[in-house]
Amino acid sequence: MTTSSSLKTALVAAVLAPVALVFTGCSSNQVRNVDSKGPQALNTSGINSQDWANAADQLVGSLLSSGALDKVPNPPAILAVDRIINNTQAQVDTDLLIKKIRVALSQTGKVAITNTMGLGERAVVASEAAELDELTTGKKAKLSTPAYTLYAKLIQQSDRINSVTQNTYSFQMSLISVKSGLTVWEDEREIAKQSKKAVMGW
Repeated sequence: MTTSSSLKTALVAAVLAPVALVFTGCSSNQVRNVDSKGPQALNTSGINSQDWANAADQLVGSLLSSGALDKVPNPPAILAVDRIINNTQAQVDTDLLIKKIRVALSQTGKVAITNTMGLGERAVVASEAAELDELTTGKKAKLSTPAYTLYAKLIQQSDRINSVTQNTYSFQMSLISVKSGLTVWEDEREIAKQSKKAVMGW
């Protein structure tokens, strides 16, 4: 092999080597399933969906153990779930939290969640459906009135001492009797997250 050919071979190898490393690195990525509540789940310095979901589970457990939903004359208790108010700086999928709460309560058999009462598009659709039914049959549709309304709010408080910042997030939930307007149950769960700013040395 001539010197010129050897030089060309060395140049080609030098160009292709980084490309080979890139493809090798890409093919080494691995994906695995983990339990969202288990020790392998990521725990970040900020609030995350896992934290909110765990708090929701605890609040639903507290509500069920309180016996407040067992005091209706004709079970199951009809419940309207209101929107969750997010007063934190974090982006929270409140619809996902509401769905989680609805599913957990419905599966107990103690609660029938109404979709015809409350706020938003569901109430509009229910109203239009009732009007259409009345026009078709000549009879006014009878809607089941909820015995309770479930309210929830997310709150954040921030504190800082020197280089340590602590954000305390509160998930508050209240059960209101529609007939009396009284709060028959309420509880909250707090989640505290601390982060420390790294000190740069020179």
